[in-house]
Amino acid sequence: MNLDWDLIVELFGFSLTAALLAGMVCPLVGCFLYVRRTSFYGIALPQFAAAGVAFGFAVMPWWVAHIGIADLDLETALEDTHEAINYHLAWAAVFTFGALGVLALLGRRGGSEVSRVAGAFAIASAATVLFAHSSPTGETYVQELLRGEILAIGLHELETIAVVLGVTFLCIVWLHRDLTLVSYDRESALVMGKRVVGLELLLLGLTGLTVSAGTLTVGPIVLFGLLVLPPIAAHSVARSMISFFFIASACGVFAVVLGTWASFQFDWPLGPAVVVAAACALPLTWAVGRRRR
Repeated sequence: MNLDWDLIVELFGFSLTAALLAGMVCPLVGCFLYVRRTSFYGIALPQFAAAGVAFGFAVMPWWVAHIGIADLDLETALEDTHEAINYHLAWAAVFTFGALGVLALLGRRGGSEVSRVAGAFAIASAATVLFAHSSPTGETYVQELLRGEILAIGLHELETIAVVLGVTFLCIVWLHRDLTLVSYDRESALVMGKRVVGLELLLLGLTGLTVSAGTLTVGPIVLFGLLVLPPIAAHSVARSMISFFFIASACGVFAVVLGTWASFQFDWPLGPAVVVAAACALPLTWAVGRRRR
């Protein structure tokens, strides 16, 4: 099948740009989740963000009637407007940060981290279905939105994810040493006089914002894959934290490029194609890492 890439870029330029940004930055956030042994957060948190978006749809009629969304009526608010995107992003952030806070508090009490996250994921999944069922637009519309139809991304969504991921990227580049130290060894960071609480809050904030914006644009499935799979692949071959970050980000971009090609070549949905492409990097890096030994 001959693909006209000039036409594809012209038609889906916003979508492909958003996917590439997610492929570059989301694995960096995933690296910190991996180092902190909280990679399962990369599965549970996007589901909470999805529940937040679904909840936003469920309460939208009441919200428009009593509080308002930039003076929009309900019909206009349900359309793809900048104000509506900000409204849904806010609810995604509320649910994501709420879940982060609860999981962090429960984590200090000890016990099985995996069990807590698994339980949280089950609750978030059920809540998403129930909230979507209560939506005035119908359950199908909300579920389609939450699937992450990347090729439907417009300028407003691109602006949102570009700002969030841009801020996240700059913070990681600027503070990666301190964030890494706090993630690896909190006690040593305290002894060295680092502002541990502030750095941990910053990392939680960056994670929450990335998950919220990513869920609303590229969707939970792609976010799962980009937060979890590239760091796992990079860990097999990385010999330092810098190389860990670089290789993970490169694997994320590779996944988006290969997934995009496969999507148009075989007429696959772009989101799942990106995740499958990310999984393809695992045996490659594993083989390279084994040869080095």
